[in-house]
Amino acid sequence: MHLKGSGLLKILAPFGLGLGILIGSASMGAMPVYADGSLATVSRRGNLRVGIDASIGGAYMFWNPKTQYYDGFEWEIIEAIAAKLDVAPRPINIPWASQTNSLLMGDVDLILSVRETGGLESDPNQDEFAESIPYYQTSQRLLVHKDTTNVNSLRDLIGKRVGVIANSGGAAIVETYNNNRGNAVRLFASRDLDRMIAQLRAGQLDAMLLDEPIAVWQVREDPNLQISGDRFLPINLVVIVRQGDETLKAALDRAIIELQQEGKLESILRRWKLWYNSREFLQSTEASPNITLRITMQFWDYH
Repeated sequence: MHLKGSGLLKILAPFGLGLGILIGSASMGAMPVYADGSLATVSRRGNLRVGIDASIGGAYMFWNPKTQYYDGFEWEIIEAIAAKLDVAPRPINIPWASQTNSLLMGDVDLILSVRETGGLESDPNQDEFAESIPYYQTSQRLLVHKDTTNVNSLRDLIGKRVGVIANSGGAAIVETYNNNRGNAVRLFASRDLDRMIAQLRAGQLDAMLLDEPIAVWQVREDPNLQISGDRFLPINLVVIVRQGDETLKAALDRAIIELQQEGKLESILRRWKLWYNSREFLQSTEASPNITLRITMQFWDYH
């Protein structure tokens, strides 16, 4: 995840709920009746205006030159949610940093674009937004050359050349580690993902620490790369709506729950090779402690 912030970095204590506990607390009976008309407006219009940013890249969201349309696991989730609401998805491509303003202005109905739980807590308009239940749990993963066998943990990165996206979750992890270890890791930060991948292939970097969907995508594109070690800092991703759009939020929560129960979320994540590390989160029936990394974001730029 590429996060550019005001410098405020919070590594918070274990928080989080597994989706199962959310299912247990959400009513699967009749839809509650609220005063607002947000869902009725969407239904009347016949489409769901979704704020996205295709520059984020695979496997989250990207422009597929073969189909000449949007692609990625988040796009498939958008399509599935819209189908549950019996409307058509209408993607509106907006730079990541401008999406919340567009939501407040009423240009979109929601944002589904790598938004983490609590990620807007430092936003001056935080009280104007509401979050859905989680639809996915991402994390940071080590990406290495396929011949690398001795890099599986942060400790293994000591003395190694490690690439990260500048101001990202991966950068925050390694920077924090270096602060405690006297800059033991040789950290290289850049906003140019393609260049760092080329350096990893050429042996100029020993490893990279990236969002799991991005790391998985890179392995899919280049079989000479592999993911190594365990996950770092699981983070729940949610849909963002305007505070007060209660009927729309309730419909979104219900749609996500039903997609999970019907196996549709599993099908989507399997297709993008993201199911293995998501199944415990999505199948959990108990609260599952996890750590959330929160950074105030100003822009995305993987290119």
